[in-house]
Amino acid sequence: MKQTLTLALLLLLAGSFRLSGQVQLPYILNGAATQRTCNCYILTPDQQTTSGTVWNKNKINLRQSFNYVFDVNLGCKDDNGADGIGFILQTKGTNLGATGQGIGFKGISPSLGVIIDTYQNNDENDPSFDHLAIQMDGVTDHLSSNNLAGPVTALANSNNIEDCQWHLFRIQWDAVRQQMDVSMDNILRLTLNKDLVDDIFGGDPEVYWGFAGSTGGYSNLQQFCAALRPAFNFDGGQIFCDGTPIQFKDYSSSFGAITHWWWDLGDGSFSVDPQPPAHLYPSAGHYQVKLVIADNSGCISDTLKAPFTVGAYPVARFTPDVLCLGGGMTMSDQTSIAVGTLKKWEWDWGDGTTSNSQNPLAPYATTGPRNIRLTVTSEQGCANTVEKSVLVSQIPTINGSGENVCLGSSTHFQGVNLTPATPVASWHWDMDNQATLTGIQPTYQYPDTGHYLVRLYAVSNDGCPSPEINIPVSVTAVYARAGRDTIVASGQPLQLQAQWGDDRLQYTWSPATGLNNPYIPNPVALLHKDQTYRLTLVSPEGCRDEDQINVKVYEGPEFYVPNAFTPNNDGRNDVFRVIAAGIPQLDFFIVWDRWGQEVFRSNSLPGGWDGTCQGHLAPAGTYVWMVQGVDYTGRRFSRKGTVTLIR
Repeated sequence: MKQTLTLALLLLLAGSFRLSGQVQLPYILNGAATQRTCNCYILTPDQQTTSGTVWNKNKINLRQSFNYVFDVNLGCKDDNGADGIGFILQTKGTNLGATGQGIGFKGISPSLGVIIDTYQNNDENDPSFDHLAIQMDGVTDHLSSNNLAGPVTALANSNNIEDCQWHLFRIQWDAVRQQMDVSMDNILRLTLNKDLVDDIFGGDPEVYWGFAGSTGGYSNLQQFCAALRPAFNFDGGQIFCDGTPIQFKDYSSSFGAITHWWWDLGDGSFSVDPQPPAHLYPSAGHYQVKLVIADNSGCISDTLKAPFTVGAYPVARFTPDVLCLGGGMTMSDQTSIAVGTLKKWEWDWGDGTTSNSQNPLAPYATTGPRNIRLTVTSEQGCANTVEKSVLVSQIPTINGSGENVCLGSSTHFQGVNLTPATPVASWHWDMDNQATLTGIQPTYQYPDTGHYLVRLYAVSNDGCPSPEINIPVSVTAVYARAGRDTIVASGQPLQLQAQWGDDRLQYTWSPATGLNNPYIPNPVALLHKDQTYRLTLVSPEGCRDEDQINVKVYEGPEFYVPNAFTPNNDGRNDVFRVIAAGIPQLDFFIVWDRWGQEVFRSNSLPGGWDGTCQGHLAPAGTYVWMVQGVDYTGRRFSRKGTVTLIR
């Protein structure tokens, strides 16, 4: 029967049980109090200046012990909420209550109240936090002699109980020891040792009990339930692993005696026992366990829905197989698990030492084989162990070199193992331009000039990589530029200038004819006839390049002007220009037509007239020109004449 009950049948039983139980509730409601569910009551709605009480119409005898468990909810408004609720013992009757700061307790005497106060009334010496206190005879002033215990924070870990949450509120009376313990969420908050019968109720042990709540200028929705809270737990040594029977233990809380349990174990199995038999799940996986309880008042709890995992066993693995002294000594956990979460790692290094990190550093200081054992345990308590031999080896120490070369030549590299006792199996070169090489003596031709920082590491026969080292190399190119061909006047000093400025380069001009120094970038030439000079550049790496410049020497200083030109774009004699030997500065060069109209003007060399005027072809004929400039000695002079434009 236990394993074949369906959930629908359980709900049907629960529903019928609730209907028969609700008519038997022995409570009397006053003021704003209303019944919300079978076992739950609203003491005050979220309204100002209201009060409500719920009294059990049957007296209890304080010569007997009791253990009452409730759920309480003080609302959701913290800053502007009020005023609180109280569990009250009294002998006056079941139609009592008061609004405002009295919390439905004020003025009731004789009485004992366990008060949850959520508003600070300075005239009653309230603390600023939501507090719990035991008081008597309807007096709520905490400095009064009627304040028997507290105040303390209502919750152990918070100053605020107006948090929208339900909290388990337990009142336990031990009649033999005459001790009352008050707990909130299963944490003891107050203890009172007092003869309640004689000291408060004048020897009368028969008292009414109930709850009261009130609001004043502020308000909150304030509720309580005769506790009916399903819960389950497990033994401390229980593991939750595939193939292991699971023993559920009922830890439900109830105001009255629990009379019924309905368990749905999440895999199609059901039970109505207070504690189901140890259950073996068909496989590892995630399940949802549901529990519903009912008490002797006929009320049925909400359904507890608790996720529950039956874990698989881990598959323990780790790397590497080789540890490198002075390099990689970190162990890497590679364990996997199909269902569950890995929680604990236990490394046994085989030398009496252990570690609990997931990826620890191995503690070895000498080379040789080591037996390492790893045990991994999941949150569900499922464990697996793997053991293997790991070699502890030494890393190589290396050096290397590379040549500085000229562009177009290959650089030769050399690796050196400084620890011959640790043989190297492979060399790895990063050329600093996304290229890589291997081998102990590689060569590489860089595609461009530059300074490169080559990175090199080596790997030993056991697989241990060396530290990386840097090897700087340079690839150089030189470009000889002697300058543009030019003209000078006979005897005019000419400054030559190599168009490359680098103090590391060697400069040679040849022949040395007319030069003041043929081994500098910018010698001065003094010529009386045409000359061609060749410039040779050589870098420290041996990079070499040559260029030449042609120097035309004229008698002068003088202007040399042709008497005709043919601007027909045949590449010969297309431009009418002036050759100004020994004249570095031109004032003007002007051409007029035969009617005196200016058709061309320039003050630059070696510019000239291309035979056009205002964008049109000038007609064939004779034109007048004039040129003026300053020679290299500073003398200004001019020349004029005619030129024939031939079409």
